[in-house]
Amino acid sequence: EDEQKRKNMLTSAGAVRMWARKSLAQGMMSSAARMGAARGMASMEAYEDFGKHVFSGSVADEYLKKHGASGDILNDPTWTQTHADTVAAAVLDWAVDNGANVFCHWFQPMAASGVRHGQTGQVQNMMMKFNSKGEPEFDFKGKDLIKGETDGSSYPNGGLRATHTAGGYLAIDTSSPIFLRGDTIFVPSAFVSYYGAALDEKTPLLRANAALDKHGTRLLKQLGLDTNGGLRANIGLEQEIFLVPRDAYYKRPDLQLTGRTVIGRDAPRGQEMCDHYMAPLSSATPALACMQEIQDECWKMGIPLKTRHRE
Repeated sequence: EDEQKRKNMLTSAGAVRMWARKSLAQGMMSSAARMGAARGMASMEAYEDFGKHVFSGSVADEYLKKHGASGDILNDPTWTQTHADTVAAAVLDWAVDNGANVFCHWFQPMAASGVRHGQTGQVQNMMMKFNSKGEPEFDFKGKDLIKGETDGSSYPNGGLRATHTAGGYLAIDTSSPIFLRGDTIFVPSAFVSYYGAALDEKTPLLRANAALDKHGTRLLKQLGLDTNGGLRANIGLEQEIFLVPRDAYYKRPDLQLTGRTVIGRDAPRGQEMCDHYMAPLSSATPALACMQEIQDECWKMGIPLKTRHRE
């Protein structure tokens, strides 16, 4: 009887140990599954729309491959002479897939960076035509993409000019990517006069970049440095946004007319906890929601806004 009790105890103890090992293994598997689930939640799938509204990189490559080319052709600015129709066809496909059917050549007219902040020039046209039966059909060729409107009469012209020289000539800027907003494709462009005088803010910048590339390459070559890839300027931008309630804005003619503070009290410069660099972002006003929306839109434009804070 004692021997039987001992065997039962051993059997029970073994069963307990076996059950414990099984439970431990199941617990480890469950923990691994939970870790796997957590890792799945940290995937980048939710952020795959980064840059999807910019025709460059993998976005451009996907659509250009459908027309027998690749995104690499955009790295050579001579594509405007050799592959304009191909790029235009790819841009049209990309536009239609994103619900766009309008395009414009987008530029910054003279004084847009100083006197008239934020103002841009553009003429929007549908990417369509009507056939002989009066039915609409898509129509967007290379000639439509690389050149735009030729009316410069609305911009500073430096004096009276003959009619045939009064034009303003828009040409695509191949150093800036084509982008999409809403139902419209924006083609970054340069705007010059009949004799090549800059009528915009972009042309002087492009010419300055070209001069820096040319003479900087010469200098670096004399120093024994390899510059086969050319010289390219890069800048780091920090965008500061001043959010003013709409009702307060309408009471400030200086903000409405000049875009800046001309009248009013000086801004506080103390240690107020609600108004310093590291103060928490308030959800009591639409300010945070506004910044979130700006971040989302910039993300789709390939602009990596990663930081939010008070100034």
